[in-house]
Amino acid sequence: MQRLPEPRSWRANTNAEHAEMRVRWLREQLIAADTAIAAQQRIIAADGPAEIYLLSIESLRSSQRKLEHELAELMSARETEFVDFALQGRKYDGHRASAKALAVVLEGMQKLYERVGQAMGTPYPTLVIPQAIKLQCQLEVAGFFPSSFGIRFAAQTRTDLTGSSLPETSLAATFDLFNTDNPVEQAARLGQRVMVQYRHVVNTLIKAEATPKATWHTPDGQERSWIADETALITLANRLANIKESPVRQVQATGVLTGASLRRRKFEFFGDEGAITGKAPDELAAKVTQCFGKPCTITYTETRYIDETTDQEKRSRTLIDVTPT
Repeated sequence: MQRLPEPRSWRANTNAEHAEMRVRWLREQLIAADTAIAAQQRIIAADGPAEIYLLSIESLRSSQRKLEHELAELMSARETEFVDFALQGRKYDGHRASAKALAVVLEGMQKLYERVGQAMGTPYPTLVIPQAIKLQCQLEVAGFFPSSFGIRFAAQTRTDLTGSSLPETSLAATFDLFNTDNPVEQAARLGQRVMVQYRHVVNTLIKAEATPKATWHTPDGQERSWIADETALITLANRLANIKESPVRQVQATGVLTGASLRRRKFEFFGDEGAITGKAPDELAAKVTQCFGKPCTITYTETRYIDETTDQEKRSRTLIDVTPT
């Protein structure tokens, strides 16, 4: 088995180091603008929607749009995300693997990536993964390398007009999942279907007597990794088995929409029951903008996730409607 050449994620005429530094700077500026908008929104929630505050928010959003445009142009030169995934263990020391066991691992990883993509790309994930998500979150085997038994995955970056990429954000969320110390928090973020599939992948690795080592170089120059030994996998499988999901309930509340990040698809609301935060789907962006800072009624879904190992509970809320009152 020969060593693979260094992967090239950027187009051949792109200076990768310079591009990664610029992507990192642009993303930092977008986060800073988002933070400044949130601060202005808190002032409006306390003092009312004075014109000077609204103009400040519009100026910040105009700056965001310019940053997004530059980021989209830069990221259009990013073509492929590469993940090196090694199976380690006694069975793989000879750089060989059972075809049957390998097929199950590959299928499990592909399905997990699709499930994470569905959670990141759709507000109300269903049992059936949409074909559009499957096409965007498609892993290809780009080669093998001698690290016990190493597999190089490739996924097309597919950047949109705002500089975002569902394949990339889904990879980032997958590595967040791999490295979390708090799986119930990830359950609230990604949903129970992701967690069930993640547990399946972990159990598949245990059954195959394989321990994983995965690495990915992000567009902003970071190296993300996942390394777990057999004990860690067994502990994780038991922990994941103890995460439970409550039935989804639909709730209405009346109050004021006090915060909204269209970039992060988040909302903040204050009513009789106190502060409520959650996800705001793209299709509600116009309504959220119209009702911001004004009395309104929101309808949202709420799901509770409980880690029976620690008795910790997290709630996930998704906005489904907002109307002025």
